[in-house]
Amino acid sequence: MKTFPTVLIAGALVLSRAALAHHSSAAVYDRDVIVEAEGNITEVSWTNPHVRFKVQGGGKTWDIESNSVSVVSRFGLSAELVKVGEHVKLAGNGGRQRDDVMWVTNMLLPDGREILFGAAIPPRWSDRTVGQDIRGAVSADSQKLGLFRVWTNVTSPPAFWAQDYPLTSAATDARAKFRPVVDDPTLNCTPKGMTYIMEQPYPIEFVKEGDDVALKLEEYDTVRHIAMTGKPAKGNAPRLGVSTGHWEGSTLVVDTASIDYPHFDGRGIPLGKGAHVEERFSLNADGSRLLYTMKVTDPLTFTAPVTLKKEWEWRPGELVRPYNCVK
Repeated sequence: MKTFPTVLIAGALVLSRAALAHHSSAAVYDRDVIVEAEGNITEVSWTNPHVRFKVQGGGKTWDIESNSVSVVSRFGLSAELVKVGEHVKLAGNGGRQRDDVMWVTNMLLPDGREILFGAAIPPRWSDRTVGQDIRGAVSADSQKLGLFRVWTNVTSPPAFWAQDYPLTSAATDARAKFRPVVDDPTLNCTPKGMTYIMEQPYPIEFVKEGDDVALKLEEYDTVRHIAMTGKPAKGNAPRLGVSTGHWEGSTLVVDTASIDYPHFDGRGIPLGKGAHVEERFSLNADGSRLLYTMKVTDPLTFTAPVTLKKEWEWRPGELVRPYNCVK
C-alpha cells in the first residue's frame, strides 16, 4: 500500500470536507495523506448519514466510508454502481488510529470506470469517470422570488466554524474532555439541535406557514418554525429552541432562545441553557446568494459574543430531499 501527499488532491474535497465536518470525521481520518487499497467488496450500505462499504483485501477487512447519499446522489452516483463481490481499487484518507479504515475519494471498478466521490476530485487511474455535478446552474432571482425558495450549499463554502473562540474556563475544560469518536453528538442518527444544525451542508427551504415561516433543512429532516407575529411558534423540537422573527427591510432576523441542546458544535464546545442566538438572512444584489450571519451570546460558554457566517446559492430545480438517516 502506498501513501501520497495531500497536494495530489489539493482543493478537491470542498463539498466532501463540508460533509466530513458534520460527523467530526477529522478525528478518525488523516486528511494529510492519501492511502490506497484493493480487494473484494463484501458489504454495501448506501444510506444516510454516510455511504459505507466493507472490502476484503491485503489480509484485512477495510471499513470504507464516504459522503452521505444526499451528497453523492447530486453527483450522479447511485447504489447500482457498486456491487458486492466486485474487485475494486480504492484511494482516500486513511485512519488516524487504525490502518483498516478509509474515507474514500476514488474507486476503480472492474470495467475500468472510476467513481469520484465528491466535488472536483481528480481521477487517479482512468479517464472514464463517474461522478460530476448534475445540479442546475446558479441563477439570479429574475422572478423576484425573494427568500422563499430552495437554497443549496455553495460548492466552495467559506469557513463556518472558527478555529479559536473566547471560551470560558468551564467550556475549555469541557472541550478538553471531549472524545470525538465516543462523544460525537450525532451517533446513531441522533438529530442535531441549534446551533449545530445550521452548519449542515445540504439544501434548505423557506416556506410561508400562514403568518409564520418554516425553515426546512434536509439533514435529519429538520423543520424550524419561526413565529412572525410575536407569539412563540408551535412545533419546534426542544433542541431547536423557541424562534421569533421579524423583517428589517428584506432581511429576515430570527431570535432563538430556550434551546434544550448541550452542543454548540460537534467538537466538544458546549452550549449553555441560557444561550441566545440572533440570525440574519439576506440576499446578495442579484438574488443568487443567501447570506447568513449567526451571533451567539452564551455567558456560560463564551466570554464575548461569537459570530459565524455562511452562504447558500440558488440552483433552480433543487429540492430538499428526505434524509431518512439509518443507524
